[in-house]
Formats: sequence, structure tokens, C-alpha cells
Amino acid sequence: MLGECKRHVLSNGLRVLGVENSGLHSFVCSVYARVGSRFDPSELTGLSHFLEHMMLQGSENFPTSAAIMRSIEELGGLVDAGTYPEYINVVFGVHRKHWPRALEIAGDVLLHPLFSKDEIEQEKRIIAQEISQHRDRAGQNISVSELSHALLFSGEVSEAGTCGSRAILERFDRPTVEGHYRKFFVPRNMVVCFAGAFEFSEVLCRVERSFGAMEAGSQVPQGPVPPPAGANSRARALYRTTEALPLVEVMLSHRAYPLGDERFDGVRAVSHVLGGGLSSRLFTRVREELGLVYDVESHLQGYSDTGTLDVFLTVSVENLVRAVEAALEVVRQTRAEGFSAEELERYKEAARCGMDMLCDDASHLADWFGRQELLLGADHVLTPRQYVRRQEALSVDVLNAVGHETLSEEHATFFVIGPFGEAERDALQRLLPAEEIKVAQEPPARAGT
Repeated sequence: MLGECKRHVLSNGLRVLGVENSGLHSFVCSVYARVGSRFDPSELTGLSHFLEHMMLQGSENFPTSAAIMRSIEELGGLVDAGTYPEYINVVFGVHRKHWPRALEIAGDVLLHPLFSKDEIEQEKRIIAQEISQHRDRAGQNISVSELSHALLFSGEVSEAGTCGSRAILERFDRPTVEGHYRKFFVPRNMVVCFAGAFEFSEVLCRVERSFGAMEAGSQVPQGPVPPPAGANSRARALYRTTEALPLVEVMLSHRAYPLGDERFDGVRAVSHVLGGGLSSRLFTRVREELGLVYDVESHLQGYSDTGTLDVFLTVSVENLVRAVEAALEVVRQTRAEGFSAEELERYKEAARCGMDMLCDDASHLADWFGRQELLLGADHVLTPRQYVRRQEALSVDVLNAVGHETLSEEHATFFVIGPFGEAERDALQRLLPAEEIKVAQEPPARAGT
């Protein structure tokens, strides 16, 4: 298992990480900027997501998206990008013998984007289709993920979710997009992480000639602070009836801990045992024994200053009430009775094996170190070996304590979206009494936007 990540800070403040593994054939350059949906002004929701799309729509030496993609793919590689609540990530992966060329391409794409007017207008049309996948004919947002993330970071649910709306898209022009880029894509707000087969000193020399030329810029302010976990006096619920979904999507979201919290390892184990696989408590009971759903699972979402443990299921209307009742029974029993030593040991072995396999993949290695550096800082970055040691140190008492605290329904949020009726709604309200969430109206544009 790899245990070392080399680190260097350029004079302009850019953090450069390197994870060398000569046994791999791949080389990955993964670039992170601390910007995402939680940093978007409410009247420009989706701007970070739009910026991520535009980063791959042309640069000085590769003026079109096709030119960018072709330049990497002809090296047997790939380029990809993603937007998350707290960061944008752009990844370039090639065979190790092509790493110098990959760095040339990455530098040009990330440092010299064109943001051409024509490409912006075309991307608006493309993203409008993407947004439409998560809206019904009445314009309602039917994405559990978007609605829950918006609620977590803003304290309210908006139809704009995290990706925006067609109306908001029309507010995006070149000055707006470029301004967002220049504000957040600055060295002090970025991390570049390399992983795979390479010599760190050689890569660093080339990085200093390209990324080192960036102006330092000013420190970017933190995003909005999420409402505290106990801000709600009781559980909340959002019921949204729509015929756009063939099944009902249900999520019970519990507030958990941020990435740097000492309890995060414990709640990760809780999520794994509760609904992290096909032998988990939720899957075994609700799917295998009762046959009520196709999919039921739990996910742990960790951010720099907050987190959630979410129980998610998709279910037919006729099984909706019984499936939710069964899932709630599993969660409540888990909170009351705790965990066994055998379950904890199975989790620990899964953690050991999972980390070994992560170290075989350059993309996963780069992401492991890059995200930690960006969101937590150098003092809190765990190597794979350190991570495994922390999992091995977990005890049943720790799991029971964090499980009891996290799985409380007192401040939980309940989302139900799909083609259900009043009878199902009434039954669910009896199963989990909760205050209904009001959906905020889309904010108007500010003058000049």
C-alpha cells in the first residue's frame, strides 16, 4: 500500500501533490478549484456547473471541445470534469509515456479558456436539456439529490436546485462566466495532484513553467455556512407528486459530521453496515427478505464543514408505504440496539481491501489526496495507510455512539418524489410525522446580471 504523497507549494500559492507508483502504466493530472454549487449566488444558481462545462469548450491552442478531446484521446487517454457542492475537478489521464504532452494540454485548457460567445450560447442549450431531465412538465424539480443539497447548504428548497433553470441560464454571458472563473481559479484556491508512473521532480519543473505563471490572486472567501444540525425543531418533509417518474424516490437524510471530524470514521462504518452493500442490514431486510424494492442503500456525504447520512430507496407506489415502514424499522432498530463485533470486523476488512485496490488506480489516488488537500488542508491529509489504521482503531462503542446520535429522526429530512397519491402521503405522514417544507420561489436577477 502506498503511504507517501509529495507536496510542494509554488511561489504563487498553488499546491502541487505527487503520488508516484512506478508499477502503473497510467499518469493522471487532477486539478481542483474550490468552487461549486454552494458558492453560487442564488440568482445565478448553476453558474459553477456551467463554468465546468465551459472549461472544456476551447482554449488558445485547442479552440474547440473536439480539439481538446482529440488531443488527449489520440494519446490513449481521457479528459473529464465534474462539479460538486464544494469544488470543480478537471482530470487528464494518459499512458505514462505521454505525461509531458498531457501537461501541455492541461495547462492550456485550464489557464487559457476562450469562453467564446458562440460556445456559451450552445452550452446553454445543452445544459437546458440536462436540467430538463430533472424537471416535470409543471416545472417542478424532481431530483432528490439537487433538492437535498440545496436544502443542506442554503436552509431552503428552491426549484433551481443546484443546476439552475432555463431562466437563470439566460443570465449567463461571457463577462459573468469569465468573472466566476477569474475569482475562483486562482492558485491559492487550487490544488494540482499527479498520480501514477512519473518522477515528481521532473513533473514539478514543467508545472512551475506553466501553472507557476498564474497570478496569485486574492484569497477566496468561504461559501455560505450551512444551518446547524439542530436548527430545526422537528423533522421536515417534502412530498412532491409527479407522473414524470415511474417509481417513487425516497430519501431520509440525517445530519452527520464534516470530513475532518474525529467521528467521521465511525459514521462511515455505520453507513456501511446499515446500507453500504448487498449484505447490509437495509438491503437484506427490505429487498431480500421482504422483496419490496429493487434498490435500497445508504450513502455518507462528507463536506468540509458538514455531512449527511442518507437512506435512499426507489419503490413502486403499491409497495411504497410498506417499504418505507420496513426501512424505518431497520434504522430505528440499528439506533436502539447498536452493532456487533462481527459487523465491525467485516467493515474493517472491506476498508483494508478497498484501500489496497484504490492504490492500484491512478485516478482514485489523485482524487484521494487532492480532495483532502483542497477541503481540509495539508495538516489533515491522511495517507491510505493512516486511513486504514484509523478504521482498525474503531470500536463497537464508537459505532454505537455515533449511530445513536446520527440516526435520530428529530432533525432528519424526508423526501418523497414520484407518482403517489393522497392515501400514500397520509400513511407516510403517520409513519414519520414531520413539518412540511415550503419551496422557495426562484430569485429574480440582480441589476447587471
